Amino acid sequence: MKNDRTSELAPANRPFWATAGMVVFAGFIVVTSGMPAAAQRQARPEFEAVSIKPTLPGARGGGGRVLPSGRLEAKNVNLKYLMTVAYSVTNYQIVGNPDLLESQTYDVIAAAGHPVDTPQLRLMLQSALEDILKLKFHRETRELPIYSLILSKPGVKAGPGLVEDLNGDCAGLSGDEAAAVTASPNAPATPCGNVNLIPFLGRINGRRGRMLQLVDRLSTVLGRTVVDNTGLTGLYKISLVWTPDLTSTGAVLPPGVDPMGPSIFTAVQEQLGLKLEAGKGPVEVIVLDSLLKLPQN
Repeated sequence: MKNDRTSELAPANRPFWATAGMVVFAGFIVVTSGMPAAAQRQARPEFEAVSIKPTLPGARGGGGRVLPSGRLEAKNVNLKYLMTVAYSVTNYQIVGNPDLLESQTYDVIAAAGHPVDTPQLRLMLQSALEDILKLKFHRETRELPIYSLILSKPGVKAGPGLVEDLNGDCAGLSGDEAAAVTASPNAPATPCGNVNLIPFLGRINGRRGRMLQLVDRLSTVLGRTVVDNTGLTGLYKISLVWTPDLTSTGAVLPPGVDPMGPSIFTAVQEQLGLKLEAGKGPVEVIVLDSLLKLPQN
């Protein structure tokens, strides 16, 4: 599978990894800015084997998964989504040629050869994109629309879905306690210390999570940066439930999701005691410079 180079065009202007993968990648941020670029590249790990092929003509659907063995599998996914996974950004932070970023799609199979954590897997995917697709980009800071997450009412620090845990960190829990907390039958288990996002169900669940994690998940749902201005610094059990807005995608709500439920804005205010306030602010973006257009099969 090493360095398999083929390509193809297919429409794919839609989000991917909408199920399990979104939960898998939700809790991690890769921090490499403290190292020179050349040193980052030299130290970055690579997959033992990786294949990036064009999606076959007429392919429908798309998505992916990460297996515990360190294997990544994706079908009919576009470059923009692969970059969100690799560089820990949301898709609105990636700008450039929409044909290369959104319309051209790929099937990806990559194997680390051993179990790896998500930060390591992100670095391996960076290596694959830059080596095989010759991906080149630069970063800029632009003034863009953002949301500020603030207290809904001065002096009121939380709603029923945001409960501060005063008993310390996850190290104080037994194995069973640290394993999971579930907010609803439709939501998968949430490990202690994580805040999981399940966008197609309209769920954010957290166990001893932080505001930094919550605003990251909200940024993903809302498609713009959310800045934490709550002043809340503790660890929280988080339970947020809303009805996803699928009008732009034409998708159907999954079973168990209330079509008459609250919007995410209403849910944040009523369930968390917080408020999303629209404004503008500095946002770091990734600007696509060039990409190898691989030959078709």
